Amino acid sequence: MPYSLEVHFDDSTNATIQNMWKKISENKIPCRAFEKNFTPHLTLVYGEISGEKKVDWGFLKGQKRFEINFENLASFEDRGAFFLSPEKSKPLTKLHSLHDANAGFSSMNKFYRTAKWDPHCSLASRLTPKQVQRCASLFDDLKLPFKATCVSSHLVKYPDPVILSSFEYKTK
Repeated sequence: MPYSLEVHFDDSTNATIQNMWKKISENKIPCRAFEKNFTPHLTLVYGEISGEKKVDWGFLKGQKRFEINFENLASFEDRGAFFLSPEKSKPLTKLHSLHDANAGFSSMNKFYRTAKWDPHCSLASRLTPKQVQRCASLFDDLKLPFKATCVSSHLVKYPDPVILSSFEYKTK
């Protein structure tokens, strides 16, 4: 069973992304995030946990909320994924490195390791090339970049998302 460590956003960002998921679904394009009621997020670590399913959040002591910019819409063509792509800022990269070093997962997906990590907030996945193009055309009027505030980290169990534990970042 896969698990992930994720960074979650403020309510305004969540509403924006959830509305995007809804629009995709209403246009008859598969949107697993909308169908399974995901919470908008960036996955920092993804893999398996063989032991106790918990995280010692002590490595985030002092972590403050911070802003990122979602700069564009993009896709991983080989995986049929369509997503919002944020700027790979210093605070986001540092947060990812902390999670990568302290996850304690028994195995980790190579695409989420520090050297290969390409931050993204999935809008739809497992799409055909034609569906990816249709998705992109739905958001021709989306104003980019837009700011999002990163507010917390979560340990989530999949395939049906269940938040097992959380760490709220400090307000400034």
